[in-house]
Amino acid sequence: MFHHLFKNRFHESIACAALLAGALTLQVMWIVNLLVVRIPFIARLYTIIPSVGPISGMYLKAIGTFVFVFLIAGWYWRGKDCSHHRKSLLSFFLFSTLIFFVMTLPFVYSFSVRFE
Repeated sequence: MFHHLFKNRFHESIACAALLAGALTLQVMWIVNLLVVRIPFIARLYTIIPSVGPISGMYLKAIGTFVFVFLIAGWYWRGKDCSHHRKSLLSFFLFSTLIFFVMTLPFVYSFSVRFE
């Protein structure tokens, strides 16, 4: 019944767009996480559901960023040969994953220097 929805493979442009969207979303999210922790105004700004807190707005931001970048990159690379972008996009995605992991550790984003 749904066999036309599932394919054995998908276009390279879609894979490249997904890698770029995922990598940029990770970069945006560690920056947003840092801002939410540091600046109370931004924490209140990202609080969509009060019982959940600012994480509700952060998830919405992540979804919006991914969809926006995926659609733009997918439109740009549609029907083009993306084979020369594969290695650099994968490297950027792995780098973004590492940076996201390091920058969201509690002792990293809670570190501060005070001058008195």
